[in-house]
Amino acid sequence: MYYVGVDTGGTFTDVVAFDPDSGEIVTLKVPSIPNDPSQALLDGLLQLDRRHGIQTPEITRLIFGTTVATNAIIEYKGARTALLATDGNRDALLIQRQWRPRLFDLFMQKPKPYVPRRLTIGVAERIGADGSVVRALTDEEAESTATAIADLGVDSVAVSLLFSFLDPSHERRLRDAIEKSAPDTYVSLSSDICPEFREYERTCTVVTNAYVMPRIDRLIKRLEQRLGDAGFASTLRIMQSNGGLMNGQQARAQPVKTLLSGPAGGVVGAAAVARAAGVDDVITMDMGGTSLDVAMVQGGQVKLSPDGNLSGFPIKVPQVNIHTIGAGGGSIARYYRGTLKVGPESAGADPGPVCYGKGGTEPTSTDAALALGFINPAYFFGGEVTLDLESAKAAIVDKIAAPLDLDAAEAAMAVVQVQVANMANGIRAVSVEKGLDPREFALLPFGGAGSLYAGLVAEELGMSTILVPVQPSVLSALGTLMTDIKHTEVVTRYLPGDQVRGAILNDIFEELEGRLMVTFADEGIAADKVTLERSCDIRYRGQGYEVNVALASGDGVLSDSEARAVLDRFHVEHRKQFGHSDEDEPVELLNYRMVGMGEVTKAELRRLNDNGTAKKAAPKGERRAFFGDAGGWRDCPVIERGDLGPGGIVEGPALIEESGAVIVLYPGHHAKVDAIGNIGVNVPAR
Repeated sequence: MYYVGVDTGGTFTDVVAFDPDSGEIVTLKVPSIPNDPSQALLDGLLQLDRRHGIQTPEITRLIFGTTVATNAIIEYKGARTALLATDGNRDALLIQRQWRPRLFDLFMQKPKPYVPRRLTIGVAERIGADGSVVRALTDEEAESTATAIADLGVDSVAVSLLFSFLDPSHERRLRDAIEKSAPDTYVSLSSDICPEFREYERTCTVVTNAYVMPRIDRLIKRLEQRLGDAGFASTLRIMQSNGGLMNGQQARAQPVKTLLSGPAGGVVGAAAVARAAGVDDVITMDMGGTSLDVAMVQGGQVKLSPDGNLSGFPIKVPQVNIHTIGAGGGSIARYYRGTLKVGPESAGADPGPVCYGKGGTEPTSTDAALALGFINPAYFFGGEVTLDLESAKAAIVDKIAAPLDLDAAEAAMAVVQVQVANMANGIRAVSVEKGLDPREFALLPFGGAGSLYAGLVAEELGMSTILVPVQPSVLSALGTLMTDIKHTEVVTRYLPGDQVRGAILNDIFEELEGRLMVTFADEGIAADKVTLERSCDIRYRGQGYEVNVALASGDGVLSDSEARAVLDRFHVEHRKQFGHSDEDEPVELLNYRMVGMGEVTKAELRRLNDNGTAKKAAPKGERRAFFGDAGGWRDCPVIERGDLGPGGIVEGPALIEESGAVIVLYPGHHAKVDAIGNIGVNVPAR
């Protein structure tokens, strides 16, 4: 019996198999197939069988993290989609908000909507702000609208009517009419996807869902069919943006919840590693081939946001709070107008960095790390890939060193330093700019390239501790096996603070709990395995934003005093986030959220056997590496990570290798292995 987690990245698909009986973890990587991620997953399962004898019928849990929806959004490669809106409100996507992301940019261009105006249809109906029917939707209007949709020949339809979150009946009647008139057309209702106020955000969210729905539906159907043919008999689970799991049917209906599927798995895994190591506060740094994903873990818990933004559009679904920048191993380095620029453009998987030997001509940060001696060209991915060191050096000399009048090593280090500066700025965006001091956190790097640069990033930010987790190159896949099934229900109801009563909140949350328990029952999760968390979105009267405030833990009945206590916590949270509060100012409650977590058996990190024999592992070799001003060229011991046991100590400079990752231990840094196998690195103050 095995649990298997799969994470599809832009370059590689990571596969992790966990044996719950022995605690053994088996990992491998296969090339991603962007046009058919399901084939890459099947290739991974085939390799599990060939290399490790793990056959598909032995897999009892299979979790899939995917970036298919994200890529479709970023690349504008979703379905041909139409939008149905209340008559007179067709232009919500074009008008957007008065907020400007760059206040003084006179040439700012609004992002292009996924639905052009010619495919937006006004519907003669209207629900009022109090939930009453102002203008009824007639049968004739519903049928004529459905006929118009059929004539447009679209693949998918988003329905977003005014105040449908108070009364969804009109949206549902339109869906029924479309299913009769155009049965092959996908339909998404805003009252199902985002039953909250704020028209523009709700419309963007349901349009995004409709835009990617056909693609995700076909992918998961194909996956389930192929897995069935291969002998997999259990339920396929999909990683959600909120760090929880859902089944394939739910993912096909609400694919917008998978937009951060892959990165969320990494943050969940990082939080689990940090808790196991006894570290409460970490900044995670997931560096792959294309991008760098940064997130915060505080108090051992992953930080969630009720909404996010992708390609300039708000996405109002709960998600792990991740900040992404274009700084990956494939980031292209260029001499540009007298300066050195690294990223955000990436060489991707094809042709990839120059050293891959697949036709790439532009030097990347991976080429620079190879030229500096950080990477063994004969041990890339455990020796499965041999890198072309000479071609990488030649590209750096030609494109970087010559224009900057540097030698090859200095030019390669310059590329690394620019990359590190970009990464540090990304971390500042989620820490310093949010009022948090990164020096109070440990840095937890993972992904294929994270541990190459973590030491320099920590020095740049003044961070004293780095925690390199076990299996860093596949932590996103491992993280999918370390979380529970998670679902969220939300409802918008306006309630002035002076009218807050326990009975009112109890009625609202009882309704949300009923919906959640039906969902978990459909998942086969027993009621005693479900944990519920309640919260409210509260603001000062007239504010344009809300603060999410948790209620008392558990699902018990709230008294009037307990209900009003949430108002006191609102002032505390507002002061914490914005530096001020006013207890005399009237407040109002708007959204009520309930998160349900259904407990499932998870993978766990277990203590290593400590027989005292591996605390001072002998180096397996030596390699010269260049550290710039910190030491120039140095002869560094090369140590296989698997040879280090609990308590093992390594003094820098040194290179600690494993299949898929290299830990560069810079001069003055020293590392120690903990009881689980994580490597803690102490970074001295500058």
